[in-house]
Amino acid sequence: MKFGPILVPAACALLGACAQFPFSSPAEPPPKPPAVSPTPQADSGDRSWATFKTTSRTVEGGSIAGFAFSEKQGDAMASPLAVQGDVLTVTGQFFAKGASQWGGVAVNIGAPKSIPVKAGDYKFLTIRLSSANSPRLRVRVVGPDEAAQKTGCYPMVLQAVKPEMAEYRIPMERFAPEGYCGTKGIAIKPTLQSVTAIEVTDVASPVRDRPVSFGVGAIALAR
Repeated sequence: MKFGPILVPAACALLGACAQFPFSSPAEPPPKPPAVSPTPQADSGDRSWATFKTTSRTVEGGSIAGFAFSEKQGDAMASPLAVQGDVLTVTGQFFAKGASQWGGVAVNIGAPKSIPVKAGDYKFLTIRLSSANSPRLRVRVVGPDEAAQKTGCYPMVLQAVKPEMAEYRIPMERFAPEGYCGTKGIAIKPTLQSVTAIEVTDVASPVRDRPVSFGVGAIALAR
């Protein structure tokens, strides 16, 4: 959901005009994760962030939560998550009936053992992705600040993807907050001091009728 200079989400927050959604508010806060230790895990070589065997928690002990959001209520729906082999499958549907200018279907993948990771020394995020219905997926690095989570102002990358599963090695320097965040956006460097989640989203701007189906495979922090 790269709005760039579009100020719809910010205006929506100011005017209180966004519809509330059962999975999250329109400004995209993921479901509230379990309480985590205030002390980030220390850096120690390349770190596996997530591998998948179930839809409830990662093999590394991180939370998994699917959610949907849209400017107008009912324009995005997230279906139950599934695991196929070692791939977390995220599905859902966009609906044009409310003429929302933005919306998304997403998954929030928490830190190993629900303990924030101090990741300042890592240079890359490696992640396996595929998408049947969208040429790009948004990948966001999330920290503990609840206000930044609610406004969607932690740094992100719009990653080009293919229908076939492939691994992408994304330089941390590519991550930046979206333009609408202005001074409230949090850059990647401070975010890496305490990373609580990696978020992957199929975004629509504006929303049109179409299905959502994307896969997320192994995620790691790499030097």
